Amino acid sequence: MSPFGLSEIRGALRGLQRSPLIALSAVACIALGLGSTAAISSAVDRALVQRLPFRAPEQIITVYRTTSHFDAGPFSPLNYLDLARLNTSVPQLAAIGFGTGLLALPNQSLQVDIERASGNLFPMLGVTALRGRLILPEDDGTDREPVAVLSAEFWQERFGGDPSIVGRTIRLDGVSHTVVGILPRRFGVPHGAQVARAQVWVPMLFSAEERTWRNNNFLLVMGRLRDGATPATAQAELARLFDGIVAEDPDLRGEGVRVLPLQTEGTRTVRAPLLLLFAAAAIVLLIAAVNVASLLLARGVQRGREIAIRTALGGTWVQVMRPAMMETAVLTAVGLGLGIVLAWVGVRSIGDMAAQRLPQLAGLAINIRIVFFAMGLALLVALLAGLAPAWRGAAADPLDALRGGRGGGTSGAHHRLLGTLVVVEVALSLVLLIGAGLVLRGFAGLLEQEPGFDPKRILTLQATVSPDRYPDGTAVRRYLEPALAAARQVPGVEEASAISLLPYDRWGWNFSIRYEGQPNDDPSRLPLVENRIVTPEFFRVTGQRLVEGRLLEPGDGERPDGPRVVVVNQTLARRDFPGASPVGRRYYLDDTSFAKIVGVVTDIRNAGPYEAPRAEVYHSFRQDGDGWWSFSLMIRTRDTAGAPIDPASLAGAVTVAVQSVDPEGAVTAVRPMAEVMSESLGRPRFYLALLGAFGAVALALAVAGIYGVLSYAVVQRTREFGIRTALGSTAGDILRLVTRQAVRLLAIGIVIGLVGSLAATRLLVSLLYGVSPLDVRAWLAATVTLALAGLLAALLPAWRATRADPVVALRAE
Repeated sequence: MSPFGLSEIRGALRGLQRSPLIALSAVACIALGLGSTAAISSAVDRALVQRLPFRAPEQIITVYRTTSHFDAGPFSPLNYLDLARLNTSVPQLAAIGFGTGLLALPNQSLQVDIERASGNLFPMLGVTALRGRLILPEDDGTDREPVAVLSAEFWQERFGGDPSIVGRTIRLDGVSHTVVGILPRRFGVPHGAQVARAQVWVPMLFSAEERTWRNNNFLLVMGRLRDGATPATAQAELARLFDGIVAEDPDLRGEGVRVLPLQTEGTRTVRAPLLLLFAAAAIVLLIAAVNVASLLLARGVQRGREIAIRTALGGTWVQVMRPAMMETAVLTAVGLGLGIVLAWVGVRSIGDMAAQRLPQLAGLAINIRIVFFAMGLALLVALLAGLAPAWRGAAADPLDALRGGRGGGTSGAHHRLLGTLVVVEVALSLVLLIGAGLVLRGFAGLLEQEPGFDPKRILTLQATVSPDRYPDGTAVRRYLEPALAAARQVPGVEEASAISLLPYDRWGWNFSIRYEGQPNDDPSRLPLVENRIVTPEFFRVTGQRLVEGRLLEPGDGERPDGPRVVVVNQTLARRDFPGASPVGRRYYLDDTSFAKIVGVVTDIRNAGPYEAPRAEVYHSFRQDGDGWWSFSLMIRTRDTAGAPIDPASLAGAVTVAVQSVDPEGAVTAVRPMAEVMSESLGRPRFYLALLGAFGAVALALAVAGIYGVLSYAVVQRTREFGIRTALGSTAGDILRLVTRQAVRLLAIGIVIGLVGSLAATRLLVSLLYGVSPLDVRAWLAATVTLALAGLLAALLPAWRATRADPVVALRAE
């Protein structure tokens, strides 16, 4: 850098030292604006811009099964195998199946998440191992020794990153598996709204029975296009092949195939919310730039005499502007540095919040592209915030400035420009506040949804045992029932039960129901029903009320050839039997066997707060628990003297009691039901936290802008206020005069903001969960909040105006 440049920088620093409040305020505004925008830009870059870490990801497709009920479903093993064998457009069609298992370690057993992967998955993705190798096609053979691959995170957490684990054996569900490799860090495979990610990956190894399944759908399917093929050509061929499969099996009528690019489909559910958050951050940045421009305009007036002298001495327009622009550059550079620090903190916070809620943001970090992006934004802010004040200062009348005048036309122009900037701030802030208010109303609506049971007295946990210890489906009688009995002996426990899928946490096991006497000519028109398996005590734990008939009983399933009985919820009864009783009706389990409805219970929101209760049937573990080795337990605590016992206080005792039944089993995920429900709201809470933070920052910046402009106006009009006081104006008159200016600016900004919000809030529909974008309470609350904050910001400058000394003002005149 040249000495001339250094001297200019030193001059800018000296000048800013004379106005420390303006300098600090400007740096804070720039840092907040740049930091928030850079942080959200990192999230957008990670989820929407960066290419997936696979070989030629643009050639990878996601394949869905469609029905009349949904368009993004999984496939059954036999349908997947037929499509993989017959098609030519996607020579590498791979599948993933999620499950859980029991991992036996030397001192304890753990329940682990397991992904079953077809042998061609990792070669198709082009992924290489961090250590060792990954699953290969030859590992799919039933004659091969079982192998396993560990995630890098699980390897570090449980094995301390020991490289010798590769080649050693682990015992998974009672079967020895050789660990052949470690996956890359943060590895996951996006598939629609979810990401396939697990602690342990094993080969698919379809059993002989699974290879016959056409209607048991659990496989996520994806593939790599052959050279020259497109998603459209793959869609056409796979749809034609699947139509042939459907023609041979009438039970599949109405089903089809849907093909989409993996790169874009994996981010579909987060694309709109993240772009909206980016827009909110950009608004904050724009408000910050406007605030800085206001501050620099005020600074320009303070240095008006200096500018006048430069102009009077023959300085060119550029020479006169350069000191002001240099001050802007210094402020922006310092703000940029602090902004990057804030962005780093913001990215850490966003990453922590999004860890389990938005898997698309896994590995979120500040990268060099974001740093350069922030530098570009800083340059833009410097131009937007610095040019206008510098130009206004250079255009000032030197004679008026040298006379020390404070009331000329230039001052009036400054007032109008500052007023315009405040109006812009108020309008933009109101748009953000209304958006945040609407999202808050939507989130509050989710919290207010009645779950159908009282979660405050329920403790949940996951109990898992090894299949080899309970052959022939005996885990229900030999483990589950004794474990529940042991839990009931814990002081403070009122009742204990189990369910196949924990409410608010795991759901989506459904089937198309066909009642006795109903024709099977069009399976696609059969209604969909959620399937749950429970112990008879489940309804006492949840407090679901019996509407008619009877509940499940311990005696159900005592005889192997006894009738299968189920209980249904009110939603199913109203939907499928309007005006009639479902009790006594039967539905098909297969072509020759039935289940009989014996009772109706009240609804609970098994699928969570986002939608109304679904139609459900409840089977008994005694009759339908064969093949289950992992159970979701729900424990209800007693109500002592009108105060329920905190479920968390019993977590240790219940864990010990359940573990005592089988010390080689695993008891995990011990947490109160209220915590489970809270975690189910993680995604809307994430969006609300960010949008609310942006709204709060925008409000603070707008208030600061109003305060700054009115303070500047009061200083400029000190002589006028003194004269008015000398001529008989009271303090109340002066107060009204100043606050009238604030009210005018607020009113204009609020009107413009309301008009802008009419268009902007319609983009928030996906985040509102049933709340109207025109919700009156949210709009009114945001408007009143901004108006009151603006008026409070105006009071201090107005009070200062009432303190103007007429003697001092007249002496200056």
